[in-house]
Amino acid sequence: MEKRAIEPEAIYAPTWDFSQAIEVSGAGRLLFVSGIMGFRKDGSISESMAEQSDQAYRNLAEVLAAAGGSLADIVKVTVFVGEDYPDHREEMREIRSRHFTARPFPASTLVRVAGFAGREYKFEIEAVAALS
Repeated sequence: MEKRAIEPEAIYAPTWDFSQAIEVSGAGRLLFVSGIMGFRKDGSISESMAEQSDQAYRNLAEVLAAAGGSLADIVKVTVFVGEDYPDHREEMREIRSRHFTARPFPASTLVRVAGFAGREYKFEIEAVAALS
């Protein structure tokens, strides 16, 4: 299986560590991952957006590992953040860059939401991965 970033010169360059599009070719499996929150194994959740996001990325990595993959196999993510995201933007970028280190980076969408299913939730991530 091969992944190739599509980043046309005719449009703006990615503003962070993501690709405009990812082309996947060859044999493989697609894995669609539901929204993953920053819950710890014991069911507790931090009050901090940064801690929730870091835990959510670790949880996402565990889901991928259970399917025989890793974060490097992700081709598309959608990230949902709370309304106070602008106050945490640089910190959130740093956390993301610790988890997504392999090029090509996944295609990505960031959505700021007015609220989540629970008042304490501040971050959620869903993904599509292409597994060998």
